[in-house]
Amino acid sequence: MFDAVRKQLRLAKWKVINTTWEGNWKAIRAVATPWMKQEYEAARAKLRTAVRPGVVMEREVIDRALADAAPPGVPFEAVVMTAAELRTRFPEGPELRRGTHLVGKVRMTHRHETMESVLVMVLFSDVAADYFVETMAADVAATINRTYGNGAALADAEAGIPIVLKEFSVAAGLGVIGKNALFYSRRYGFNCKLSVVFLNGAVDRYDPTPKDREWKLADCTTCNLCVEACPVGAFDDYKITRVSSCDRLISGDYFGPRRDHMCRACITRCPVSNDVLKLRRKEGAPARTFWDNEAQVSLMADLFMYRPAFWVWVMQRFYYGSDMPGRSTHKKKGPVEALTNSVSTTTSDRTRDGWRLHARRKK
Repeated sequence: MFDAVRKQLRLAKWKVINTTWEGNWKAIRAVATPWMKQEYEAARAKLRTAVRPGVVMEREVIDRALADAAPPGVPFEAVVMTAAELRTRFPEGPELRRGTHLVGKVRMTHRHETMESVLVMVLFSDVAADYFVETMAADVAATINRTYGNGAALADAEAGIPIVLKEFSVAAGLGVIGKNALFYSRRYGFNCKLSVVFLNGAVDRYDPTPKDREWKLADCTTCNLCVEACPVGAFDDYKITRVSSCDRLISGDYFGPRRDHMCRACITRCPVSNDVLKLRRKEGAPARTFWDNEAQVSLMADLFMYRPAFWVWVMQRFYYGSDMPGRSTHKKKGPVEALTNSVSTTTSDRTRDGWRLHARRKK
């Protein structure tokens, strides 16, 4: 009898906490709405830049910039299309979407008017952090701007242009959407990160427009493992249905005892994605290093049992740091310089994150 009472009390407590969390979540989104709209209008202003008459960018320049900016030995895939052709892919749908997670950014889809050309890239990555692909895109944009003048290229994260990355990537033919509502790369499965660079001009050679109209991962029709793996039952049938619960879990993990800032339960449970991951490993894709995976987070959790994400952030920033624009790093930063430069891992000029620095030092 006492066990039943305790169970009912725990359930009641969970419901109260969940209701309170969802109320706070909605209130925060409502307060953030004016800022999200302001961010969107600022992004529109950047993308309204007039197309430069007669400027034709060389695809060879873009390809070299991609190869130079990618982390050494890490595979990637990139597609360059005209924005007009990209918009014809899956045209049914809105130009804008209000994000469901966190404060709910107003994001552009591939149907939105942007610049004349669009570079969409997928970088192999089996870690939760996005800064590897963001710094790669920033470097590519910086190279193009040095070649063709400022304003020739804008990287989405660096320029603060909020877009629905997975819709751009699906429209570019680089993958599909899984039942967990995440982007599934045809080459890397769910173990990838996405970025987009908008090009203010024509390119002398574009990739062919994809013909495939299927946007769902076919293997998901007979599988439900990712849905069952989700600790809060946040999604089903290619849609996230319990966003507040997902946000609550991520926030708890961020300040809690086990992970950095992502759950990844559905990704690590997917057999199709794991098979693709094994293939990429056999081809030589780099395995995780201690500094770039959740092993460090687990160690921090075991050592401190309190807010390991903060300690991991401190360790990474002190060991690698984030370099200042225009300077190259050849040695570990001192404490003062590391703290000073740890504000952002993506800069407006030449960037080098810890992954690439570490790999190049080993060479």
